[in-house]
Amino acid sequence: MKMRSPTIITIITAILAVASIPAVVAQPSPRYIDKNCRLNQQLPEIERFTLFNNSEFTANGKKYSFYAARYQDGAVLFCISQPNFNQPKVLNAAKLQSQFIDKILRDTNNKTAFIITVREGNGLDTPMTNYALDFNNVDRPKLTSLSILQQRGTLKEGESREHSFQGRANQSITIDLKSRSFEHLITIIAPSGNKIVDIKAIRPEKRESQITVKLPSNGTYKIVVQVLDRTSKGSYTLSVNSNQL
Repeated sequence: MKMRSPTIITIITAILAVASIPAVVAQPSPRYIDKNCRLNQQLPEIERFTLFNNSEFTANGKKYSFYAARYQDGAVLFCISQPNFNQPKVLNAAKLQSQFIDKILRDTNNKTAFIITVREGNGLDTPMTNYALDFNNVDRPKLTSLSILQQRGTLKEGESREHSFQGRANQSITIDLKSRSFEHLITIIAPSGNKIVDIKAIRPEKRESQITVKLPSNGTYKIVVQVLDRTSKGSYTLSVNSNQL
């Protein structure tokens, strides 16, 4: 018996059925490097670092790659190479290598520099330190601490404490406050005496805050830390860092 061709309606129905299937977006596979910064997808787990940051920059008319990879314990390996991982080498920066890294950003004021936030330990109340890594001289990169204030303190019930630091006009800073013991309120007071920030703990379930603010003028600024609950007390860690050279 002769078979009839499918009708137009059948064909349209089939097309619509295919079109209605949601597209599956393939996730990129993680890339691994070894302890010498060489790209290698065949490494056993115990020997591999997982790449999580790869940025290109130009210095003295040449292109380079600055990249970072995390080991299974969280420690980070920093590397530099020519484009496409050619001639890789481990970055010589003891204050960065094998540390816990919170974030890596470009310095908005310097095309060859990066701002790297180091978490000084693996606990909840560990201080944070920003470093500027400048590749203007690729053979001798310059590492500069951007720490403005690192302070540990203890508050009694209902108590508040004041800390001061020197700031400059239009300077971007980040304030990190962490406590295992209490939820808190942070107030930042400008040299004029005006409040520029008055904020409760951003993440009260973790009892920590991170605030980024641009300072309005040169002079001495005050940070007032106080407990939200009059019956609360305990220790805290306060870190203030610049976000630019």
